[in-house]
Amino acid sequence: MDVLEVAAQEVRLSAKIAEALAERRPVAVNRYGKRLAVLLSEEQFDQVAPLLELLQEGAVVSPELLKTEDDLELERALAQDRLPADAEQEQIAELLRASDAKQ
Repeated sequence: MDVLEVAAQEVRLSAKIAEALAERRPVAVNRYGKRLAVLLSEEQFDQVAPLLELLQEGAVVSPELLKTEDDLELERALAQDRLPADAEQEQIAELLRASDAKQ
């Protein structure tokens, strides 16, 4: 991948940014309220570099690799979902009958 390498003297990183990167927290750089860039630690970059290369080459990437934390949370919730029990089905039917009787 074609990464622009620059000397540390060319980039001013505050202590807050350096601390976040050391804690492996991405740092979003905003300009006029819009995200301009995201800084990653070396370890984080090494993890995502193969995916970035695929995207730059125009390869189709599996949707599994693009899931967000929200997607994974929803997936877990759906996995725990279940069909209603017989008693719940009867209660639903009873409520529907009562609703139809009112109309």
